[in-house]
Amino acid sequence: MDKEPTYWTLEEQDLFERYLLDGMDAQERTDFESQLQSDSNLNTKFLEFKGLFRTIEEEGLRSKLNHFHKQLEDDAQVRSLHTMSYRFFFRIAAAIALLIALGGIWYFYIPNANERLFNTYFTPDPGLPTVMGNSDNYDFYEAMVDYKQGNYKTALQKWENLLPQKSDNDTINYFLGAAYLANDEPSKAIPYFDCVLGSAQPSFQSEAAYYKGLAHLKNNEVEEALKSLEQTSDEKGRELAKKLKD
Repeated sequence: MDKEPTYWTLEEQDLFERYLLDGMDAQERTDFESQLQSDSNLNTKFLEFKGLFRTIEEEGLRSKLNHFHKQLEDDAQVRSLHTMSYRFFFRIAAAIALLIALGGIWYFYIPNANERLFNTYFTPDPGLPTVMGNSDNYDFYEAMVDYKQGNYKTALQKWENLLPQKSDNDTINYFLGAAYLANDEPSKAIPYFDCVLGSAQPSFQSEAAYYKGLAHLKNNEVEEALKSLEQTSDEKGRELAKKLKD
């Protein structure tokens, strides 16, 4: 299989620019289109280049190029430099557009301080030992197997089916919250942790407070995260609370 091209030579840039800027005569245009059909690598490079060209066009840089073009045409002293300068300016504009695009991607993928803390302190609850006998809790432990294998959506569906009959069960509520948080759905996790913390004698009070704090942190709700983390006896939770205060 041919390796997919990832760059353009100067000759290719010149060829692509002339085609996109209607700088070819009819015969040359026909020949070039035939070449695209027969050369998959060249066609891929052209499509990549064309995509960048359209991006520049959409961002309004094309109008600047046209203005630059007109200025060169009106200036007899630099008329001979028209083609080279126009294309040189296009390449600079293309490079700038590419850098802006990459900068935008970089911005969206760099985690903020809260997300970095979340990633440092969050590990999914390890779950309970799975006892798969003829127990009345068979369905619960079947879902626990899914949870421990990282199949959070399947576990959630099974536990949610059990909840109507056991809405006040701290264990089910806690692990529903844990599964939603592990599945990157912090807003859905919080109400289940609240159910646990609102119980008279919650079985998972410290754990629920810790993970609820992490859920708020994931949502960039620092004040709410602190309130929850201050309710936990977990050492990591206390450490995280201190960092959020600093």
